[in-house]
Amino acid sequence: MIPTLPVRQVRSALDAGDWEAAASLISTHETELRDAIAAEGSSARTEPLLALLHAQRAFLEELKTARDDAAHQLQQLGRDHRGAQAYLGAGGG
Repeated sequence: MIPTLPVRQVRSALDAGDWEAAASLISTHETELRDAIAAEGSSARTEPLLALLHAQRAFLEELKTARDDAAHQLQQLGRDHRGAQAYLGAGGG
């Protein structure tokens, strides 16, 4: 049986900032998936694997979007900080 991707659990761990738990969940899933594929061998049905692949791609896109949003926010924070420093350096505060 092909294990399902633990998206909800990984998302919860990431939202809580628990990077180790998120990495552990993904690592455990990978191990379970490898074991399941090895156990099924050449008799493995492709539909569950394709469904998992689609779920992985969708989650990866979600993670990429979150990463890009965080990078944008960090850039904006840096610009705001430099602006505040310039204002204070010019005697504005």
